[in-house]
Amino acid sequence: MSLRRVVAIGNSVLGRTLDAIHFTAVSYAKSRPPALLFAAIHGDEAVTQLMLERLADDLVERPPGRDTWIVPCANPDGVLAGTRNNANDVDLNRNFASASWGTQRRAGYNPGAAAEDQPETQALVALIERTGAQRLIALHATYRMINWDGGGEALARECAERCGYPAERDMGYPTPGSFGAKYGVDRNLEVVTFESPYLMPDEAAWDECRTALRWCVDLPD
Repeated sequence: MSLRRVVAIGNSVLGRTLDAIHFTAVSYAKSRPPALLFAAIHGDEAVTQLMLERLADDLVERPPGRDTWIVPCANPDGVLAGTRNNANDVDLNRNFASASWGTQRRAGYNPGAAAEDQPETQALVALIERTGAQRLIALHATYRMINWDGGGEALARECAERCGYPAERDMGYPTPGSFGAKYGVDRNLEVVTFESPYLMPDEAAWDECRTALRWCVDLPD
């Protein structure tokens, strides 16, 4: 059994607690940098929250091969409202302090008045800094693909092979101020994004990606 603990890492705009679930590595694992996985940074992609909740259940029975942090819901206000953005109408995945961040807006893509001015963004950033996580996995629900930034190509291709999705470096449109821009492009960390189909049934999305998500937290470097 894995040692599991729930840690409050901050609060949303409306005061909802942001929780992270921490799992220690299996006892025989060699030392590896921690992994951090998060979902539902866009509130209308709630299927991704279920996927990480299922992964957390899985890790209780079969511990990960590295120290692992899971944030099942990075935007609880948006999830409960069914909106992409948070309660301040900010797209949290355009709010990170990357070199590409800017104040330009377009429909549905409000980066905020300043980089990392939203409490949900601040909570994720602080958790990454505190834990030293270097393998960073984001879950979204729009396409059917595995995307990577920075040093994430090898892991992305392994994940794509395991879930049957194509591996793509380019999303096909600019993503200034995104999580991948800050931690992948700017810092060259291992950043991989799972994109599951928006309308896929919850359990089907988990079944399709389970092996790949386990691969991210198990033994491979």
